[in-house]
Amino acid sequence: MMGKFLAAMAISLAATLSAQAQTRELVVGAFGGAYTEALKKNIAQFEKDNDVKVTFIPASGADGLAKAMAKEIDVVHADMAWAYRGEAQGAFEKIDPKIVTNLDKLYPRARFSDYGVITNFGEYGIAYNPKEVTPAPSSWLDLWDAKYDGAVSTTGFDAANIELLVLMAKLNGGNEDNIDPGFKKMAELGKHIPVFYSQHPQLLDLFRNNEIIISRWLRGRVDWANKQGVSLGFAVPKEGAIALVSTVHVVKGRPNTELAQKFVNHLLSVDGQTTYASDLGYTPARAGLDLKGINVPYGEDVVGSLLIADWKKIVPKMDAWKERWEKEVVAR
Repeated sequence: MMGKFLAAMAISLAATLSAQAQTRELVVGAFGGAYTEALKKNIAQFEKDNDVKVTFIPASGADGLAKAMAKEIDVVHADMAWAYRGEAQGAFEKIDPKIVTNLDKLYPRARFSDYGVITNFGEYGIAYNPKEVTPAPSSWLDLWDAKYDGAVSTTGFDAANIELLVLMAKLNGGNEDNIDPGFKKMAELGKHIPVFYSQHPQLLDLFRNNEIIISRWLRGRVDWANKQGVSLGFAVPKEGAIALVSTVHVVKGRPNTELAQKFVNHLLSVDGQTTYASDLGYTPARAGLDLKGINVPYGEDVVGSLLIADWKKIVPKMDAWKERWEKEVVAR
């Protein structure tokens, strides 16, 4: 009788262990849509090598940090603002160079913190209707040109406009610690803007209907607009393109820390980094890739020329700056 009981216990224990093994899961919060689809492209081999199922959920920005603080995810993607907010709140583990061995293959600007790493860069420049805007724009200050009054657009208070705000401050004697000159200049621009766009399709329609002829926009989105039949040019201003930055972090306090570190290393691998260029049109953070046949700006000079402000100084001031933006730039 005792023998049958022990045998049953052994079978039950084996079944439990088997079930636990089968349910090993790494939960990754990522930007949705095409970004997540690109991350999935090379995931099968990672899952096989590490005997794990990777589950992607849409989570970034405030939502991503909330899920990280609630320990609902193992890995989270962010931008510089939410990266530093998460770091300040103790949400992330330090990136472990013994596991993330691809760290030393990255451009130095990608290693912005011990608690996260930049995976890819994008370029914000000036999109314009080449039939209406001649000569082509050469400076961010062209957005202020009086001849474009009522035909210029940009977004609301997002990371790229914070970069533009800081740039205008610096061009007028200020900086991250003295932002007043920047707000004064952005308030002038606000008077020329009929619509602050919030979605890429919205901006596409504004260009398509000739309601605007010049705007701050992403290089990749201008390529997309041309494929949609809306002919646009893209200019990198002489002051430099504003960086679109994607960061990745290992969430603190989750059971899969080592696996999460391996996932970060996977994103920084040759295949992972090449996919950012081939599938998303972004500049990889890793040096030394062979991107022949892929039309993206690439190289240390490209990464080094991108405008990236001091976000450690900006993050504590963001709420106050947002309030000023609404009053001084949008409400004008």
